Amino acid sequence: MAAERENGAVLIVATDRDDRRILFDALDAQEFDAIYTAKDIGQARTFLDQDPQIDLVLLEFIGAATDAVSFCSELIQFRPQKPIPVIGVIASTPAEQVWNWENMPPGVVEWLSSPINPAEALARIHARLGNSGGSAGQLQAGNDSTPHQYAFDGSLDELALVDPKSGRLLEVNPTFVQRSGYSRVQLLGGRIENFDGVIAPGMRSELGMKLEREGRIQYRAQKPHADGSAYPVDVHVQLAVQDGRVAHFYTFREVGELGRYEQALQVISGLTQTGGGDEGINAAIRSLVDWLSLDFVALVALRLDQAGETQPLVVFHRFSPADDTPDPLAQGTVKSVLDGEELIQLADAWRLSSDNGFVRERRFECLIGLPLCDERKVALGALIVARREPFQKLSPMIEGLRAVAYRLALELELRRTREQGRVRGLQDSLTGLPNRLLFNDRLESVIQEAHRTGEMFAVLFVDLDRFKNINDSLGHSVGDHVLVAVARRLRLCVRASDSVARYAGDEFTMILRHIVQRDDVMRIAEKIVRVMEAPLTLPDGLEIQITASLGLSFYPDDATVAERLLKHADVAMYTAKGMGRNNYQAYVAVPEESHQQRLALEAKLRQAERNGELRVFYQPQVDTATEDIVGMEALIRWEHPELGMISPGFFIPLAEETGLIIPIGEWVLRAACQDARRWQLRYSMPLRISVNLSPLQLRQPNLVSLVAAVLEETGVPANLLDLEVTESISVKSIPNLLETLQALRELGCQISIDDFGTGQSSLDYIKRFPADRIKIDQAFVRNIGLDPDDEAIVRATIGMAHNLNRGVVAEGVEIEAHLDFLRDLGCEVLQGYLFCRPLPAASFESLMSERERLHAELPVSRSEL
Repeated sequence: MAAERENGAVLIVATDRDDRRILFDALDAQEFDAIYTAKDIGQARTFLDQDPQIDLVLLEFIGAATDAVSFCSELIQFRPQKPIPVIGVIASTPAEQVWNWENMPPGVVEWLSSPINPAEALARIHARLGNSGGSAGQLQAGNDSTPHQYAFDGSLDELALVDPKSGRLLEVNPTFVQRSGYSRVQLLGGRIENFDGVIAPGMRSELGMKLEREGRIQYRAQKPHADGSAYPVDVHVQLAVQDGRVAHFYTFREVGELGRYEQALQVISGLTQTGGGDEGINAAIRSLVDWLSLDFVALVALRLDQAGETQPLVVFHRFSPADDTPDPLAQGTVKSVLDGEELIQLADAWRLSSDNGFVRERRFECLIGLPLCDERKVALGALIVARREPFQKLSPMIEGLRAVAYRLALELELRRTREQGRVRGLQDSLTGLPNRLLFNDRLESVIQEAHRTGEMFAVLFVDLDRFKNINDSLGHSVGDHVLVAVARRLRLCVRASDSVARYAGDEFTMILRHIVQRDDVMRIAEKIVRVMEAPLTLPDGLEIQITASLGLSFYPDDATVAERLLKHADVAMYTAKGMGRNNYQAYVAVPEESHQQRLALEAKLRQAERNGELRVFYQPQVDTATEDIVGMEALIRWEHPELGMISPGFFIPLAEETGLIIPIGEWVLRAACQDARRWQLRYSMPLRISVNLSPLQLRQPNLVSLVAAVLEETGVPANLLDLEVTESISVKSIPNLLETLQALRELGCQISIDDFGTGQSSLDYIKRFPADRIKIDQAFVRNIGLDPDDEAIVRATIGMAHNLNRGVVAEGVEIEAHLDFLRDLGCEVLQGYLFCRPLPAASFESLMSERERLHAELPVSRSEL
């Protein structure tokens, strides 16, 4: 049966109907012996049983492609002596689901990209089966047409046909002969690498792999002339079939002087049309690379928040440098350009740059550095470009590049102006480091860029060991001195492209960019631990020693969103503390280890209350108009004797899952009411105390009686107890929820809907919910001034609440801009770091005493507060 076949049998396995149809139509026109199309692996197995002599399989790979990989193994076992070759089809799906073409499963000989190009597919299929694939002498190229010889000979572009194996020219048209300056005899049989303008072996290899993968490529190059000069061309290469053989079809289109000016204008126009920002800058750099065939581009800005340090906005490498390649941004060239010096080396740059190890190692012939200055000629940043090929002359390239640099300078100046307006609210006043708000914003930006570029980076959580002892024994002024010294040490441990922030208290966070291997981060973490150990000399001459515990998480291995990256780094930091402090640990998501850690933590949590390890912290809530304290929210904290302060985000979910939240919640309610009543009497103020209720507590049948008993025991007026219920709680999941809340209101308690805006509740649900006020989630408040969409959500929430006669509390108020925005909208109560962090009971009482002292000095009656 197999001997009678001439053109072979092909099996197509693809879920995409368009791909199956295109492949079937293309093969059907070529008179194959048998063509089978299967929509899934199961149907493919049926066809294989019907016809064991199938010669080739085209198989779709999408996502994890577990079934496809398994089927490849089956094909090898099906015919071990002569396995059926497989051409893989990489489906066009969202980026995170695309199969990695470098991962070649057993039996897969090459790849096709979806959507399918029929000419390319036929070329590859015929090449694998050894068929003639068409009439002798014909050239098949493009999508669906066969160019005639007169079209080939009469083209105004330079055309060439090349043998992909030997790289030798099989045919050239008269335009190619005329413009190249070589005779036809000199050209035919010569190697394409002598004429295509791609000099670097690395670039040639990379373009070759892309051609095999995608079926076509294009690039810009300097095409050599017989007299030794060169001229710019756009090069297009695609697969074609000639006399049954796969060939490479080259088209060279001359750019010309006018084209160069047009490209410079396109770069500037692209930046203007996108409105600047990261998108506009990235588009401009991409256009710049295409325009000048650049091998390296760096756009850096001087950082406003850290004098003398730079922030890389874009770093482009056409070919990835080796791990030990010198850092291009640490070279003297960058500093000279940032000092205002223009650098233009059109040829022999690597020989002339004695102070630039990066340029020498990469053997760049051309190096250009342009300072990006404001209207006062003060440098705001620098544009550095380089390429392996020299430029023959300046005009019009350099003038166009200067125009692009001028437009980029305007963008940096706009950024600097905006940054200066925000810097006070985005910097930690003690250390000068970015604060939590700015760090979170930077982390989101780094994630977005890493998603586009495939970059790996690390997030570090740094917590000082036993810092509370320093404050308690030596005083807060010494503690402040230590924090400033720690900030300085952390900055010295990392590169200019990395970020260091003071996240809260004695907690610092870091972003380490451009990570090649995880071991690189481990070395930096080890360095930080050792640097922290060095004795610190205080102003009075006393020496103290501080240590730190570090937690690490990696993008994208551990998480791809900011919240989880930070949470995982936080978990790893507590693991480091549990292993004796003064060390670092990377986040490990191993189920067995996680289970053991969970059991150990659960056992410790069960003992926490009776051991006196639980604390209630209080965060003030202030009146928007007077900025005076009107209440406080009770927040639970766990201070473990060995692990230190444990984050609520770490142990509250465990308490929820184990049921421990019920006794813990009752303890918090009672402790908070006791403290609140003491302060209400001590300061003669109607302070409202807010306490969170968990879903599990709301299921308790005795919740109403429990709250009533606590109010009676402590003497807190019921109208001053505010019980917060998260918006995400479902009425259907908790029996009698609305009745329970209504009963609590009948006791006189206030009800607040917490985390408003993050749940799935309908407007009707909110209207029926027996609540007195709505708390806007901090995720929206913190983006005021940054995200117009979040501002619109805040505005709509306040308007809706007021229309429903609900009060509004805004959480996460961190800068003056938040206060002004919320005050203008009529939000009644504010809560956040702008006013005060959560405080232990003793510190909160000190705050109230200081408030009493200040108000006693003001000519204001108590009734006006």
